[in-house]
Formats: sequence, structure tokens, C-alpha cells
Amino acid sequence: MRKIFILFVTSLISAAAPYPEFSRAPYVQLANHEMTTVVWRTAGPSTPVVKYGQTADQLTEEVPADQILIRLHPDEKGPAPLFHDTPKGTHQFEATIKGLSPDTIYHYGIFQDGKQITVADGTHHFKTHPIPGSEAPVYFWVVGDSGTGGSAQAKVHDAMIAHNEKTGRKLDLYLHVGDMAYGSGTNKEFSDRFFKMYEPTLRNTVCWASMGNHEGRTSKGASGIGPYYDAYICPTKGEVGGLPSGREAFYSFDYGKVHFICLDSHDLDRKPSGEMAQWLKADLEKTKAEFLIAYFHHPPYTKGSHDSDREGQLIEMREHIMPILESGGVDVVFTGHSHIYERSMLIDGAYQTPTTAEGVVFDDGDGDPAGDGAYRKSKGLTPNNGTVQVVTGHGGTGVRRVGTLPLMRRIIVENGSCLFTIKGDTIIGEMLNLNGEIRDTFAITKKGVVEHTPIVNPWQPKPKGEVAEKSSGKVPKNTTALIPKNAKWSYLAGKQPGGSATDWTQTAFDHSSWPTGTAGFGYGDKDDVTYLSKMRGKYTTVYLRREFDLPEGAKLDSIGLSVSYDDAFIAYLNGKEVLRVGVDKGQGPTADGFTLHEADNKFDYFPLKNVAKLLEPGGTNVLAIEGHNANIKSSDFTIHPLLLIAK
Repeated sequence: MRKIFILFVTSLISAAAPYPEFSRAPYVQLANHEMTTVVWRTAGPSTPVVKYGQTADQLTEEVPADQILIRLHPDEKGPAPLFHDTPKGTHQFEATIKGLSPDTIYHYGIFQDGKQITVADGTHHFKTHPIPGSEAPVYFWVVGDSGTGGSAQAKVHDAMIAHNEKTGRKLDLYLHVGDMAYGSGTNKEFSDRFFKMYEPTLRNTVCWASMGNHEGRTSKGASGIGPYYDAYICPTKGEVGGLPSGREAFYSFDYGKVHFICLDSHDLDRKPSGEMAQWLKADLEKTKAEFLIAYFHHPPYTKGSHDSDREGQLIEMREHIMPILESGGVDVVFTGHSHIYERSMLIDGAYQTPTTAEGVVFDDGDGDPAGDGAYRKSKGLTPNNGTVQVVTGHGGTGVRRVGTLPLMRRIIVENGSCLFTIKGDTIIGEMLNLNGEIRDTFAITKKGVVEHTPIVNPWQPKPKGEVAEKSSGKVPKNTTALIPKNAKWSYLAGKQPGGSATDWTQTAFDHSSWPTGTAGFGYGDKDDVTYLSKMRGKYTTVYLRREFDLPEGAKLDSIGLSVSYDDAFIAYLNGKEVLRVGVDKGQGPTADGFTLHEADNKFDYFPLKNVAKLLEPGGTNVLAIEGHNANIKSSDFTIHPLLLIAK
């Protein structure tokens, strides 16, 4: 926690001294509708000033050196000392720019002796918040468990930048739900694994952070001391709206008509009688916002790399904190800690341990405006009107899944991040993976009065490792092959068929340009005849087509598919889908929600039910298969179908 000090430094060094290099490049913090703070570090002393203006070439206003707070190593004399693991000689500068206009872009630069030290390329800028309560939209990025300093973290960041460049959008703010500096949140780990990794974004976008357990190894919420608290300047006095908390460990802020709440789920009392919960209740009573977003590190609901039915911090956040948030009308809760992407249905009151879906799901659709439709809530903050939980702990570290939580509508074991827009009466959320692909979309529309009744038997996600259709195991006796093992197929790999998503499955489709190959198709596990050597890292879907004849007097109700597959597939007969295994939704390039499956050189048998009416005895019949790999970097892939019929 910070006290306000002003340090006069003019006499400390010579004005002619060379300016030391940035040990942390400039970044922006603690912003509201008329103020922003610029922070940076150098490895030695200087007397800088900050100049700013509304264009990059007209920095006409100034924060002079004697109004910039300077923080030093605790062994060196100065106010608000830095944590003891900071290198000696480090100077952290904190320059607060006041008297700004709302919802306005300002450019800034760091100057020493009249010379601009920051690069004058127009990327050092910030945008003030709109006036609290105004109708201004907000577009923000949400990341968790990212601070490895590795390639996955970099790709997730790059994917966000590329997506925004492609769509012509700019972030208004950035939420981090913790574990941004593995493994112990030290000064060096923050510098190398957070500030250097995100520098192009941090120079112009405020990161509003929540402390994770890894930062908690060196920083303490009760004292507000440690590298985490040196890195961020969080509101303690209600400077950005919300009720003053007196602590940087938990706080709230407003952006237009949206109220954001950050909590410390790691090392503070989570009980309803505790300081944090009591402040939370009072803050929720005070806010007049129309949208409510909460974020913290430990997820109340997850079966990713952590289990919310078994771990104390997670259970307490569910049992003690979620009732307070839901009674305050919370719309979305962001968490991390569990290294996965999980997104719930619209729920309320799921406080039991273990977690069940019975009586707590208001809407079990996918929430996608292009699918089942957006979730609906009443206008404003209505108590217990439904919440969506988003676990976004997939920002850069290794991802995995230990099970299936019954409340989750989407479960994706990939690195990525979330992009959210709140505009008008609607929240739109997207999960962007590290390859720049939108892997999940949902929306919440808030208007009028919406009364919910819990669904008696809500939709349930498939258990981990279970396919959408179960194999009956062994092939029935006395069958003959309509399409035999190692048959010749027309196939398309690395490209998309022309026409609509399923035109290629029709009997009349022109596939004359497709190559032919012998089943099975795949790579990596030495059980494939047609080897797809360029598939790994390039594409995940392979399309197969083959015509077949029906014998005279065939028992059309006794047809089945025997297939060796890794990971998932969809089968079509004469243009109609007849079997879907391990694919949650979509087809072709829009297929999504894959369940992992190993072929292991084995064939599973699936009876094809109610297909007799689709077949053409004496005519042309086509079996079409699209095979899917769940991960573009998977070590193997196989699709090898046989079509069988009883004699």
C-alpha cells in the first residue's frame, strides 16, 4: 500500500549526467476519467520530466521532476521503499498526470535534459476513462497464469495484437487474474516474465491485476508489501469509483456503466465475517452501475489442473464469496489458477460441495448469438439473476484437465486469452487461442425484466475422455463390408471443400479434383497407409468420400461403422449427418469442442440408427467422413473407416 510522497531530486545528480537505460520500460497505471499514472524504472538516478499532449508531436504539457515520486531500494534513503530483492541503484519513477479530459487519448514521453528518452513512434499513449455512469462501451483483455516467459505466453500476446489489428480495435483496459510472474513473483521474474513480455501493450493500456499464489510467495496481501505491490498502483481510496478499500489487495473501479471488483483469493480471510467480504458487501450496496464484473485468482468452479471440489481456497470462494457476488447481481466472474479454459452456462446458487448442476442452471444453451442465442438477464444489477463463470488460466503455462465440472458449457484445453466487449445492453465474450482462432463466443443481453426458473435436467458436458456416441465394442457376427478395410477413398487434406459446410457430403458433389488414397489416413503412430506428412502444425481436418453399392435385399436397418480414429469424426450418408463422435458442435472449419481419443490400432463399432430412409438401393450412395485432430500440434492422427452391413 502506497503513501503519497513528493521527492525533490534536482540536487541529487548533475543535469549533465547520462540518462541510465530503462530497467522497466514506461507503463501506465491507476487511471480514471481525469488522471493517469506513468511508471518506469532505471538502473540509476536521473531528473526526468514527463511531457504529454493530445498528439504525439505536440507534447506541450509537463509533469516536472519535483512532482514525480521516486522509490528506491530499502538500503537507500527515500520514501515508499521498494522490496528488498530489487537491485540496489534501482529508481522507480511514478508520475501522476492530472487535470485530463474524459474519454480522451493522450500521448506522453519521458524527457531528460530536454531530450526525449522514449521512442517517439506514437505508441506511448493512454486513454482516460469515460465519465462514470456514461454509456461508453468498453473492450478489455483478460489473461491468467501466463508468466512463464515462454513461447506460449508470447504467442497468446501476439495473437491478441494481431486480432486487434485485423479487426481495427484497441483495448480500453487489461485484467490479469494472477500468476503473471512464475515461479515466486520475484522482482526479476516480474521484469523478465511480465513487463518485458507485455511491454508493447503495457505502455498504453492499464493492467488491473489480481494476485496469484505464485506472486503470493514473495508478496503479502495483509501488508501490501512485495514485488507484486511494487509493480502495480491499485486504488485504495475510491479514486476510480467504488468504495475505498484501504488496501491494494482488493479494490473496485468503474469504467462508464461497468463496475469491476478485484479480490484477493490467496492469502486474506475469505469468510463472510472477514474484512474483504464485509467491504465487498458495502461496495455492492454503493454501486449504481448497470454491469458487474468480478475477478480473482482461485476459481470456485473448475476441473482443469485444479479441482474446486477438493481445494480449500476454491471451496471457500464458492461457499463464502459467490453468494455475496450473486446477491449483488454479478454478470461475469473471471478466475485463473486452473490451467485450462472453462466457461459455464448461466447459473446461480451453485454453492454445494461437490458441485452439481441440479437446480442451479438458468440457461443451458451455448450462449452464442449465432447458436442457441445470448443468455438473458434483467436490465441493471438484479440479485441472483444469473452469472457466467470463466476460468481463463490458460495464458501461457502448460494446460491440462483432471475431470469435468457439470456446470461448464465449454471446456478447451488450449493456451489462449479472453476478449470482452460491453456495449449497449450486451456483454460479448470471446476466447482467442494462441493461433489467433476464436474458440468460444457467448453473450449476455440485459434488458427489461427477466425471471428465471432453474432447469430440472440441464444439458451436461461429457465426462473427460468420453465420446459423444458410445461404441458398442465388437463388430456383430455375420457382417459383410460395403466399404472394406484399406479401401480406396477420395480425400482432401490441408484445404476446405467448396460450397457450404456440408455440400461436399452430397452424392452430386464434384470431387474430381480430390486425390485418392488408401485407408487409413494419418501420421505419427505407424498405423496409417496414406501418410499425411504435412498435417502436424498445419491443419487439423481431413475429408473423405467413397461411393458404395447396396446388395440386393440388404438389411438397411443393420448398417454400422467400424472406425479407428484419433481424435474425433463426423459421418454422413448421402449428405445427412448420421454419427458424431468427439465433436461438440459445428462441422468442417467450425467444428469445436473435441474429446481426445487414441486410435491404438483398434477399431470401434457404431451402429447407424434410422438410416434406411437415407439410402438408395440400386442407386448411388456416398459415405463421407470428416476426421478431426483436437490439437494442431498433436503427435498423431488417424482416420480409418469401414462400412459394414449384416448378411
